Amino acid sequence: MFPQALTTSIGFEEPQMLLLIPASTIVLLFLYVRGRKKSQTLARRLGKAGGSRWPLLFVFAKFATAVLICVAAAQPYVLTYTYVTVTPENVLYINATSTRLVLFLDISASMGNTDTYPSRISNAVELVEKIIVTATSRGDYVDVYVFSDKVEPLCISLNSSTVDACMAKIRGINLKKYSAIGDAFIYGYMYARASRMPAAILVITDGAYNYGSSPLEALQSIKSSRVPVALILVGNDPRATDLEQYCRENGIPTYRVSMGSGEEEALRYVSERLYSELKFEALAVSGQTKFQVPVKDYTVQLYLLALLVPIFILSLAEGL
Repeated sequence: MFPQALTTSIGFEEPQMLLLIPASTIVLLFLYVRGRKKSQTLARRLGKAGGSRWPLLFVFAKFATAVLICVAAAQPYVLTYTYVTVTPENVLYINATSTRLVLFLDISASMGNTDTYPSRISNAVELVEKIIVTATSRGDYVDVYVFSDKVEPLCISLNSSTVDACMAKIRGINLKKYSAIGDAFIYGYMYARASRMPAAILVITDGAYNYGSSPLEALQSIKSSRVPVALILVGNDPRATDLEQYCRENGIPTYRVSMGSGEEEALRYVSERLYSELKFEALAVSGQTKFQVPVKDYTVQLYLLALLVPIFILSLAEGL
């Protein structure tokens, strides 16, 4: 479906160049008056009629040339606001409504295992950083929680100016004994339901749990509520098999990350793809999938140049 045009207006990339119009007009007017007086004086001395050497058309061409040059230098464009429909492919590149990502990071002892380079927790932290940078750079908000035997807030309402401080906190965390993945899902569900803006849940874990609620039961409750949720499994822990299978069978976005050295680009790809899916789902659930997007059309500059050429040539027919 083609975008539907809403409103149209004229704008300029360099509007300060328009200030040259009155200045150039004054200069041309001064030269015109001065030249006219000189030509009249010369005509009287030669005993000729004191008619103007400047036919009206040539005068107009000279002033029009100056004005058109200033307008072209201001780089005009036609600004049109259109409706676009959000998709997972374009959601990161349009000015959509801000969303809130509720992110949970597993800090249990098993996250320190080194079956992925350099460790599960290192991969997880890299993913967290890439995801929150992606989100905050687009005007979205991120709340970061960590969980072991309980869920604890770490960074709330992150924006682009607070990412570095949050990452310093995350890198300074000590791993703990227990892992309550189910409790993290439940906490995220309650938080997302109470949010005033479109929200989604992301849990990053190795899938091994030994405390709290069953993650499968928690996911059943979340799925029936339509709150967007996704799972990233780091490492190759066999205890994550049931959780991974349940998520894939029920259409819950699930990524297994087991990176080696030099695969940072793959982490970036996973983080951006997953985040785009979550943001789209959050907007879709809230019914906010159509937005106004500004489109700039610079074709008017070509028209100006096409008009300027013949007028400029005409202005050269007589000198000032």
